[in-house]
Amino acid sequence: MEVVKRLFKDKTGGVPVIFIGLVFFLLLIACLIMETGAVYQNYYDAETILQRSCNSAVERNILDAYRADYILYLDVPGATADFSSYIDSDMPDKYTVEISSITGTATPPTLTVTGTVTFSTLFRQYGFDDITVGFTVKSSNYRTE
Repeated sequence: MEVVKRLFKDKTGGVPVIFIGLVFFLLLIACLIMETGAVYQNYYDAETILQRSCNSAVERNILDAYRADYILYLDVPGATADFSSYIDSDMPDKYTVEISSITGTATPPTLTVTGTVTFSTLFRQYGFDDITVGFTVKSSNYRTE
């Protein structure tokens, strides 16, 4: 009975174990916060390229024959093809883009693209899957000048 009482009263070595656990927990939280920031930055970069490609496709395919009469008319098949070619040339290899739909209207010139972007994270080396994020980009032009 005395041995059991002595074991319960002897608290030496408890603080370092708690300290090591706390440090591990704080490191884990710091890694998760950094990874969240990296995912946001990758998504922001991809979305910027997608939006720029959409804007460029609309601007390039407004038919000039109508512009003189202050009418904006979009070549929708041309804009769709240009968007795909811009993505192929401008998107870095670390991103995988899957387009689910591209819709456009001739007047007013509008192009809307929806799909997903997939990219890997720091935790991929530990067996976690890549991150897939949905996107929708839209470009419209109402300016006749």
